[in-house]
Amino acid sequence: MVAEVRPQYRSQWAAITAVAGMLGIGTPETLRTWIRRSDVDGGVRPGVTSQMAEENKALRKQVAELRRA
Repeated sequence: MVAEVRPQYRSQWAAITAVAGMLGIGTPETLRTWIRRSDVDGGVRPGVTSQMAEENKALRKQVAELRRA
């Protein structure tokens, strides 16, 4: 939705702020974080994908359990 209305605003932040208001999201920063996460997951932006983060979390939990054994 932000990408669709972006041309109507001077900056991406202005578009994010407007869309966050339309959707009733408490703070534009929340929407900005979701957009960045989507960009990483889609390969548009570098970073750890949501899937990789979940796998890392599960592996850390497994390692902790094995260390306790």
